[in-house]
Amino acid sequence: MEEKIKRPFLKPALIYGTILGVVGILLSLIFYFLDLTFKSWTQWLSLAVGIVVLTYCLIAYRKEYMGGFASYGRLFLMALAIGFTASVIGAVFTYILYAFIDPELLEKSRIVAQEAILNNTRIPESMHDDVLERIDKRMTLPRMIRSSLVMGTILYMVIGLIAAAFVKKEETPVDAV
Repeated sequence: MEEKIKRPFLKPALIYGTILGVVGILLSLIFYFLDLTFKSWTQWLSLAVGIVVLTYCLIAYRKEYMGGFASYGRLFLMALAIGFTASVIGAVFTYILYAFIDPELLEKSRIVAQEAILNNTRIPESMHDDVLERIDKRMTLPRMIRSSLVMGTILYMVIGLIAAAFVKKEETPVDAV
């Protein structure tokens, strides 16, 4: 009778999620201190770094905790847990940044968003007031934190769907004829 080996899940999810979250915070702080927070290319760079770090974490999980083999489903669930952990850490950082480190950053964000709307030629002038009003309602700290948590988790879930397909390594049965 084959003995099932119990593989850890929560501990590596927390470890790798913390790694991903801290990398995201470090990138955000670098962009903040270099006054690059509102540059669009920084979002693309952050996304690329997130993909690389999450993929690395999945490979490390497969090697360190799964004996070199892991199914697509197991890796996807790990990616989801890592992404959720990183998103919680990111949401806490967002709160600290906007509430304590730079309380005026929220207003700066609002101004940047308003300028983007006003400079967007695809939005008719007749809609500017309505769109700007919606931005004002949505750009609050609690809403940004919720958005950070939800959207971060969804983003890492999608990345995990793709990364798990490349990282998976199924164990082949030895007795196969």
